[in-house]
Amino acid sequence: MTTLAQAHPTVEAYAKKYPGVPLEVILKEDLLRRGLSLTDAAMDAARGCRTQAYYLFSYNISGHHDMKEGMSTAAPEDIVFRHGPYGLRRTWVRVVLNAASPYVIDVIDGKTMICEGGVPVAEAVYPMKPQYYGSMFSDGLRYEQVVPLLYNSYAFITTFRACHYWGDKEECKFCDINYNLREVRRLTGDHVTADAIKDKAKVVDVLDAMTQEPDPAKRMITVIMTGGSIVRKLKGGPDNATDFNLPYVEAIRERIGRRIPIVMITESQPLENVRRFRDGGVTVHNANLEVFDKRLFQAIAPGKDKYIGYDLWVERLLQSVDIMGEGRVSPNMVSGIELAQPWGFKTVDEAVRSAAQGFEFHVQRRGAAPRYLVHRAGDCAGGPSTGFAGLSDSRRPRLVRDVAEIQATAVRGLRTDGRRAGNCRVRQYRLGGPVTHVGASKF
Repeated sequence: MTTLAQAHPTVEAYAKKYPGVPLEVILKEDLLRRGLSLTDAAMDAARGCRTQAYYLFSYNISGHHDMKEGMSTAAPEDIVFRHGPYGLRRTWVRVVLNAASPYVIDVIDGKTMICEGGVPVAEAVYPMKPQYYGSMFSDGLRYEQVVPLLYNSYAFITTFRACHYWGDKEECKFCDINYNLREVRRLTGDHVTADAIKDKAKVVDVLDAMTQEPDPAKRMITVIMTGGSIVRKLKGGPDNATDFNLPYVEAIRERIGRRIPIVMITESQPLENVRRFRDGGVTVHNANLEVFDKRLFQAIAPGKDKYIGYDLWVERLLQSVDIMGEGRVSPNMVSGIELAQPWGFKTVDEAVRSAAQGFEFHVQRRGAAPRYLVHRAGDCAGGPSTGFAGLSDSRRPRLVRDVAEIQATAVRGLRTDGRRAGNCRVRQYRLGGPVTHVGASKF
């Protein structure tokens, strides 16, 4: 059991400095940035929960070998935190495993609690498995290994688990998608199948089963589809993301209808292909820009810049709003990348200004709704990496600025590699990393 100690929790310190930012945002983003570990008692309490799926990236800060045996595959995929000494509202957060984190989940007086430095800050609630988990295909593959459920709400489908930008050092410098695929093939557990290309028929069967979930608290409300960039033929088939993914969409719609939204995440597509996605049944299209600044985009996303380019990417993104509708174009942004060295801004004020201006331009003037994922790096200094989480409400510009400043403070002084081990890689913002270059994709 955790020994209680006197400390000054992060959520308190930053709530005083940034009163406009909800406490839940501060804690959530700090958990994403610094991760957490679980005691043996907390792991015992987690038996039967939805476990880590490794469905796209590695996400964790600690490697599988850096944790206690079995933890990387038996730990929960995500949790709800709530209550505690701050009366926190119910909030979902991904479980990012980090053996060295100051945050620890422990069992205290019969409750699973998140503690920082030994001080309880919130209650943690594990996600229980939905009904379809454990169902099995004739080949022995379990349904959850094809399509995992995230946050008790989102069906996540990685149609293509590799990226063609890899191999020629054109991959985004924060990405470990191909590396993670190879890692997953060495693991045992309930994680998703390591097949590079998802079986379409199995995907449809699993989604059909998910619609039959009797518990409203575990019912799929959105389908999220994504995969690595496609720039050449996949095993003799399609050579672009639209032709590759559209048959999945059409098969899904034919089986389960159009009640459930589908979010499609691909590299930037010609506008005619965006129309094809919409007409085929896609509700939201996300072409992930990653960073608003053009110079940083060119340096950190070289494959995207080579095959499409910043200007065309942004032009398509904004014009896609006319096709999909306002709020239905939602590019991912890697929050905190603005200070990544050697390319990033040298001051916090510059980084905050760039991020906030980009956000306000897309949301307030163009109707797009950027999503922010947390930059997580080993040299991170300062406070929580709040990274614009929950900032799609453009009517709160002060909150945008406050959270941007917290985020920028958290990544001040970031070097190229989180462990100072090289000069060609930004430590993976969403994933933990550093990412090892593993050669060309075979797919």
